[in-house]
Amino acid sequence: MANTGINKLAQVIASRIAQQAQRPDVLELGTIQADMSLLLDRFPVPIPAGDYLIADWLMRLEIPQASRVVKTASPVNSDGTDIPGTTTYSSLQRLDFQTGDPGQVQDVHLNLKASLKAGDRVLVAWVNDGTDPVVLCKVVT
Repeated sequence: MANTGINKLAQVIASRIAQQAQRPDVLELGTIQADMSLLLDRFPVPIPAGDYLIADWLMRLEIPQASRVVKTASPVNSDGTDIPGTTTYSSLQRLDFQTGDPGQVQDVHLNLKASLKAGDRVLVAWVNDGTDPVVLCKVVT
């Protein structure tokens, strides 16, 4: 009788381990095909475009304040080239590039879907009990 609790605990642990071992990986790699289907490394049949999801990223981008030291030229042609014998240059000047909120741009949208192309390696997460694949990002070496 004293071992009943220990045996029950061992059975529960063994059951949980068996369940985890039977589940496929939650993350896996794949390749975008020419027709924009998704071919997973461990499954030989491509998932058609539209039958998989693509993550959409919305974030705040922080851009450091920037300054550049330049010489200006005036007058110049419309393409920016010097006008021979006329263009003169200033002494060194500093240009400061400012943003509204120092260093932050609100609501930057990274459109992964628009940038996916044939041959891209991608990281795929399975959600909804492993029924829906979601492309999270490109994977590079």
